[in-house]
Amino acid sequence: MLQAIRSRAGSYVVKVLFALLILTFGIWGIGDIFRSRGTDTVVATVGDQSVRAEELQTALRRALEQLSARFGNAIDLQQAKQLGLVDQTLAQLIDRSLIDQEAARLKLDVSDDLIRNVITDNPNFRGSDGRFDRGLFGAVLAANNLTEDQYIALLRHDIPRNDLLHAVTAGAAAPQPVVDLLYRYRNEKRTADIVALPTAGVPDVGQPSEDELKGFYDKHPDLFRAPEYRGFTLVSLDPSDVAKGIEIPEAKLKEEYDQRQDELQIPERRDVEQILAPSEEKAKEAEAALAAGKDWREVATTIAGQDPDTIDLGLMRRDEMPSALGEAAFELPLNKPSEPLKTPLGWHILRVVKIEPPVTQTFDDAKPKLEADLARQEAVDRIYKVANKADDALAGGGTLSDVAEKFGLKTTTLEAVDVGGHDPQEKPVTLPVSASDVLKLAFATNEGQTSRVTETPDGAIFAVHVDKVVPSQVKPLDEVKDKAVAAWQADRRRELVAKEAEELATSVTPETRLATVAGAKGMKATTSPPFTRHPENDTAVPPALVGKLFAAKPGEVMTASDATGSYVAQLDEVQRPENVSQTAAAGLSRELDTAQQTDLAEEFTRALRAHFPVDIRREALDRFF
Repeated sequence: MLQAIRSRAGSYVVKVLFALLILTFGIWGIGDIFRSRGTDTVVATVGDQSVRAEELQTALRRALEQLSARFGNAIDLQQAKQLGLVDQTLAQLIDRSLIDQEAARLKLDVSDDLIRNVITDNPNFRGSDGRFDRGLFGAVLAANNLTEDQYIALLRHDIPRNDLLHAVTAGAAAPQPVVDLLYRYRNEKRTADIVALPTAGVPDVGQPSEDELKGFYDKHPDLFRAPEYRGFTLVSLDPSDVAKGIEIPEAKLKEEYDQRQDELQIPERRDVEQILAPSEEKAKEAEAALAAGKDWREVATTIAGQDPDTIDLGLMRRDEMPSALGEAAFELPLNKPSEPLKTPLGWHILRVVKIEPPVTQTFDDAKPKLEADLARQEAVDRIYKVANKADDALAGGGTLSDVAEKFGLKTTTLEAVDVGGHDPQEKPVTLPVSASDVLKLAFATNEGQTSRVTETPDGAIFAVHVDKVVPSQVKPLDEVKDKAVAAWQADRRRELVAKEAEELATSVTPETRLATVAGAKGMKATTSPPFTRHPENDTAVPPALVGKLFAAKPGEVMTASDATGSYVAQLDEVQRPENVSQTAAAGLSRELDTAQQTDLAEEFTRALRAHFPVDIRREALDRFF
C-alpha cells in the first residue's frame, strides 16, 4: 500500500499545491462576516470536529472557479445553491472529516522516510538533471505561501487519509461480461421515420369566448399568480463610498509596490482564434482544408458550421482559458494552427495571431491600482468597526433611521419588490449593495421587524426594516386578460397538433408505413440518422421521442409532444454492435471500476457516521449561504 502511495506521489503533490493556491485566493475573497466577530460560524459537526462557514466558503469558491474555468461562464453563489453545489461541497468536507477521524482512531501514521521519499520522488521537484532540486522545491513552496514544515505537516496529515481510502476501494473491478453488456447497450443505435407537427404551423385559432377564457383562467391559476412582494427600508454602507475620502501615504504605496512585484507583472497575452467543430470528423476535415491553404474564417463557417462571432477569442492570458486550450495556445508559434483538441464544448483548432510579451509595471503605472486597493482595504476595516457599533445600537433599541443618521449609512426605500428583484411592473430594481444578499435577508425578516446588521462578501454592510408584506395572489382576470388570451391560444394550438398526431398514428397499419400515410395527407416524414440513447448535440431526433423509440419494437408507432409541437414516429431499424471495441471497452471498464470505487467510498463514509455522528446546522447554513 505504501508503495502505491509512492507511485502516486507526483500527481498527489501537484493537486495539494494547486488546491492550496486556490485556497489562498479564496480566503482573501471572504467577506468580514467570518472575521473575529464572535459569531458562531459552525455549519456542521462531525464527531468531535466542526465544519465552519469559512471552510465551506473556501471549498465552494474553489469548486466554482473550476466550474467557471471549464464552462466559460461565472457561477455566483445563488446559482451554486440552486444547483445543489453548497450541499454537495459540505458533504465532501464532512466525508473528509469522517475519514480523518477514522485514520486517527486507527492510529495511522507515516514515517519520516516515507515523507522524504514522497518529496524527492516527485518529478515536479526535479531539476534538468532529473535529480531532486532543493532550490526548485523551495521556489514551488514559496509560490504557494508554504514553508517546508507546513508542507510536511500537510503530507503527514493527508497521506493516511488517502491510504485508508485506498485500502477500502482498491481492487474494485467490474466483471468483463458486465462491461460487454453495457457497451452493447450504450452503443445500440436506432433509426426512425418522424413526422413533426409544429404549433407554429397551426392557423389562427381565433378568440376564446368569455366562458372559455374564464374556464381556462380558473384551471391554470398559477399562470397568472403575482409573487409575494415586500416593501422595506434599507440602510447600507459600501467600501467604495468610504474609500473616496481615504488618502494613502506615498511611503505606504511604495512598500506595497515592493511586496506585490509578482502580482504587478502583466503576464503574456495572446490573441487567439478558434475553429469550433461539433465532431472529430468535422475537425479533421477543417484541419485538412487549412493545410490546403483555405481561409480560416471560411473553414470555420462553412465546414465547422461555426457562428462567426465565436471565432475570435481576443487577447487572453493563459489562466483566462480552459486549461487544455491554454496549454495548447501558449505553446503555439504565430499563425500556425494547432491539432484538433477536444473539450466539453466540442473540437477546437486554435491559431495565435498576436503575442504580447509579459510586462512589469512601474511604480507610476501601478500607483492608481495600489492606491485603490489600499483605500478599499482601509474602508473595509472602518466599515467593520461601524458594523459592530451599528449592530449594538439596533440591539439596544435604536431605530433604523437613527442608526443610519448616526453612522452615516445610506437609506434606500423600496415600495414593493419580489424575491427576484423585480417590482410589480416586472422591472428590475436597483440596490446600492448586493441585491441577492439584501433580498434574502428582507424575505427572511418578519413584517414590522428590523434585521441585524449584515455584511456582504465584498465588505459592504446593510440592515433592513420590513415595512409591509403583500402575499402572493392570483391577479384578476381583467388585469391579465391579454396574457390569458395568448395562453389560451397557445394551449389550443398544442391541443390541435396533439390531436392531429394521434389521428395520424392511428391511421398507420401493419401493411402501410408512417411515411406512406403521412404522404397521402400532404405531410413529410423524415428518416432520422442512426442515434443512440443519449444523442448529444443532435437535433434530428426530438428528446421527447428518444426514450419511447428505445422502448419500442421495429414497426411500432408512437407520439410525443414538447414546447414546439407534437411528433409521430415509427421505429425503423435497431442496430446492435456485433463486436466490442477493445479500446472502448477498456475505457468503459475503467469508468465502471471508478464508479464502484466511488460507491465503496460512499458506503464507507456512511458507515463511519455510526462512530462519528454528523449534525448539519441548516439554520446556520442558510444564514451564511
